[in-house]
Amino acid sequence: MKTVIVGGGKGCRAIIDLAVGTFLKELKLEIVCVVDLDPDAEGISFAREKGIRTSGDMYETILNAQDIELIIELTGDDAVLREIQSIMPPGTKLVDHTFARIFWDLVNAKEDSLRQMRELESAEKRFKSFIDSADDWISIKDKEGRYIIVNPVVANIFHRKVEDFIGKTAEEAMPPELAKIIMMHDQQVTETRMHLDWDEVVLVDGREHHFHAKRFPLTDYEGSVIGTCTIKRDVSSEKDLRDQLVQAVKLAAVGQLAAGVAHEINNPLTGILAFAEEMLDDLPEKDLHREDVAVIIRETLRCRDIVRNLLDFARQEAPKLEDVNPNDVIDQAMALIAKLPQFINISIDKKQKVDIPYIQGDPQQLQQVVLNLMLNAAEAMGGKGKIKLTSEYDRRHDRCIIMVEDNGPGIPENLIDKIFEPFFSTKGTNGLGLAVSWGIVERHHGTIEVDMAAGGGAVFRIILPALYNKKKG
Repeated sequence: MKTVIVGGGKGCRAIIDLAVGTFLKELKLEIVCVVDLDPDAEGISFAREKGIRTSGDMYETILNAQDIELIIELTGDDAVLREIQSIMPPGTKLVDHTFARIFWDLVNAKEDSLRQMRELESAEKRFKSFIDSADDWISIKDKEGRYIIVNPVVANIFHRKVEDFIGKTAEEAMPPELAKIIMMHDQQVTETRMHLDWDEVVLVDGREHHFHAKRFPLTDYEGSVIGTCTIKRDVSSEKDLRDQLVQAVKLAAVGQLAAGVAHEINNPLTGILAFAEEMLDDLPEKDLHREDVAVIIRETLRCRDIVRNLLDFARQEAPKLEDVNPNDVIDQAMALIAKLPQFINISIDKKQKVDIPYIQGDPQQLQQVVLNLMLNAAEAMGGKGKIKLTSEYDRRHDRCIIMVEDNGPGIPENLIDKIFEPFFSTKGTNGLGLAVSWGIVERHHGTIEVDMAAGGGAVFRIILPALYNKKKG
């Protein structure tokens, strides 16, 4: 609509601004001229900037302009308004300064719209900053289960980019087993319309990570579910601490139990064993009761071993520290098993690092640990097989390693975390040997690692801090 504006003040500038922008979608104004006696009026100056013709002569402009469809009068002067009415071409529409106020409403609406857009953009940026800065897994899916928001934590877990998830379902973006769990839990949230919690396990780089997940439905203004939000926190460290606390409580309880009853049990066992051995000596070689008495002796000895382990476990004596060569610990443990019948059909391959640093420890206690591991290996192999005894130095972490490896059946992966617990055993024994060994190594500020051997069997590594000042020479 070809338009002439009479009056080049602030209102004129606002109308030009509306006309050249995209705000007026239905009313298309083509401003062909702006008229004002003041050549420096704000609207006149702005019109010139926009390439719109300006004039100081209202009569000449209106009378000579071609195809004018609209005149907007902004002077606020009724006399000027009457003059325009007297000279305007027939069929031309006129908006006087009274009705032109509607343009002020449009200007205010535009400013409000721009302000709201800026606030929305600012809120969106704050929301994105919050999502991206969070340490937790945060994701939002639409009602079809497609990801619309994923924070970097989720992407980093799977070594991918955020963009790799957007617009995809869990089935398309996640590992199959995890996707199945996610879809099932999302469905429960959607159906119940409730906030729900789960403990979930996610396999990350071959290691299980434990997450505490919260899911809740997202609704529109009518209350209809339009998606789901998930927030997960990695609680693996907390779980490890809880497990360690449980283990510590178990150890303390066993120690108290052992200290209270072991000595009381040991005395009658000594009497039973003495009388049983005397009875066996008195019975003739062909007496049928000899086998029964032998069983009594064997089981009494087994009970005595259990009591001894209980006493060792309960004492938890502080090690008498001295500078010790790890190779000497291996050699002395070898001397202890040299004549044991369990090792008759077991070959032992011993490889020791010659210039290994010394460690600080109690030789007798460390020998007991190596001996326990070797006895376990012999039992696991059924008395036939091969044991490797190795000493190493981990220069990077400054620690010495004594390794006991067998070629037996190994330890099932699901039991590795339990084998050091008191009374846990896969062989029907008392289950204290490894618990005692763990306690000894821990009191030496070390640790025991267990793994599957490359060719089958189990590998136990006794890891202890090294001393730089002494090496075997």
